[in-house]
Amino acid sequence: MLLDHDANHNGSNQRALISHLVCTADRQGQNPVITRKWLRNLSEDRRLPNPAARVTNLIRFIGQEVEETGQPLAELPINTPSIIGAPNRNSAMRLVMELCDRKMLKGTKGDDIALGGPELRAIDLTLDGWTEYESSKRGKFAGQYGFMAMKFNDEVLDRFIQDVVGPAIKERIGYNLLDMRDVQRAGIIDNHMRMQIRDSAFVLVDLTHDNSGAYWEAGYAEGLDKPVVYICDQDKYDAVQTHFDTNHCTTVLWSLKKPDEFISELVATLRRSLDLFETKSE
Repeated sequence: MLLDHDANHNGSNQRALISHLVCTADRQGQNPVITRKWLRNLSEDRRLPNPAARVTNLIRFIGQEVEETGQPLAELPINTPSIIGAPNRNSAMRLVMELCDRKMLKGTKGDDIALGGPELRAIDLTLDGWTEYESSKRGKFAGQYGFMAMKFNDEVLDRFIQDVVGPAIKERIGYNLLDMRDVQRAGIIDNHMRMQIRDSAFVLVDLTHDNSGAYWEAGYAEGLDKPVVYICDQDKYDAVQTHFDTNHCTTVLWSLKKPDEFISELVATLRRSLDLFETKSE
């Protein structure tokens, strides 16, 4: 009834997205509750995971199930689309068959299902699949977003990131910039943070306030071999620099007086880090 009365979430893909978010929270041992406020706060530009992310989610799911039991997965559960973020079961099954063709999954094929190909029984990862599974656990998958590590609730920094840095990164290189406040989930925040960093394309770290959390998140990302770019207020950096473990790393200095210069240098640094080509308009 709530969905029927909320026009913004009536589309099948939006319903599938909500199902995916709730299923993900449930599998992490949380107690997800859908409310009107939660729906309204769900960003309109949130989308289902792209096909590459669905592949990673599927391999992770099967790998975790097989690791836990020591036995092949008897069959894919009915909520597989919600687990991996697919719009429907036929889409999920087509992905399963594609991974079988690519020798990343194996199993016994059963009866055909409409559009999705045959059902699969006794499902396991192949050696290549297990290699991909281990890589995904170590942060080798990169989503279309960057993770922002920073001190929260600083009015100047919050506004600068929200109004200047985030929009510029989205416009110039097409990546969203997220921090933990953008994640619409309940539960243990540390687990969400690790997952967001693990699946990010890059991590942007502000060291203006010598925030211990930001340093920890940077170290975690460095350990996963993620591209990490440091930024800092120029006045602070000129006065006392940053911790000696980072003051030799690439640090893009920002100033509210010269935001355009900062954005140009930051975007160029991100492009080099992500191996992106410059556009003609730039």
